[in-house]
Amino acid sequence: MPAGYGYLNARVRGLRAQLLPAGFLTDQLDASGFAGFASALAQTSYGRDLEEGSSEDVGLAAVDAALARGFVRTTRALLGYAEGTPRALIALLLRRYDLANLKAIVRARHAKRGADADRGADDVLAAVLPAGDLTSKTLRGMAEAADLAAAGQVLALSGHPLAEPFRKGVAAYADDGDLLGFEIELDRAFYTGWTADAERLSAPDGFRAYIATEVDATNVRTALKLRGRPVEAARFFVAGGRLVSATVFAELVAQPVGTPLPTLRGPFAALADASTPGEADTRLRAVLDGLARRLGGDPLDIGLVADYLRRKEQETARLRLIARGTFYGVPREALVKELGDA
Repeated sequence: MPAGYGYLNARVRGLRAQLLPAGFLTDQLDASGFAGFASALAQTSYGRDLEEGSSEDVGLAAVDAALARGFVRTTRALLGYAEGTPRALIALLLRRYDLANLKAIVRARHAKRGADADRGADDVLAAVLPAGDLTSKTLRGMAEAADLAAAGQVLALSGHPLAEPFRKGVAAYADDGDLLGFEIELDRAFYTGWTADAERLSAPDGFRAYIATEVDATNVRTALKLRGRPVEAARFFVAGGRLVSATVFAELVAQPVGTPLPTLRGPFAALADASTPGEADTRLRAVLDGLARRLGGDPLDIGLVADYLRRKEQETARLRLIARGTFYGVPREALVKELGDA
């Protein structure tokens, strides 16, 4: 197995060259519906993933599964390109998908209280990427569980470190139905463990700065969701960032809904005049994308992998949006807007 960052980063550059050109996505907006999109996708690197799924006509579920397979296949290849500390850091990067997948399952359960009550396990699983420690089998078991408490039992059987925070979140959610509070419970446990493991692995400074920036971004997103709510801000703050302190977080929460953000330091200054969660989220992702790109310039860091994963994740998300848009006949203008927000 190769050692160090040289071989790893060379292979990652090769993977990055295989990402679909921007023109492919644009072309699919004018394709002949879902069938045209699926046919075009089959001619790309995702063709093998579509073939592995089913020999029958390709439907939306098959495309979702193929895109997930393609993403996971790539992440497993990344792990195979490295050993020692570089491999451990890649695994650490991939762990963030566990957090995202657990949130997707919790949100789906929360939505069942409303208009989306008929969503099945397959619909829930279409929103996950099993690229971390949580396997497809565990995620399916959680999605098919009778309720969140049962889903927590499935998670506990996997031995995952977020099992106990998930159990506590379920207990609190059963009392107050507060989805955001549940997610903060998971965020706090995840980022505490992420930061501790980065320290244990003596991760490069750039990598640790990337983690801290993700924590800061999480706090900004949370603050915008809390605006206008009579809450104790400190209960929702996640420690571990560098630029968004508990004081700044409380100031963000206290601002009236729809008003510009107070001036933030460093790269977050780009959010100063963002007045909606959607606009702020787009800029936050741009901040994280920019940081990952800058980290990618260091041949002795894991930044190139972080940058590639963000690009691959964005490609997968946009392809899923196009698949849904063409399948359900979403107007082109609306689909273009959704792609811009992905």
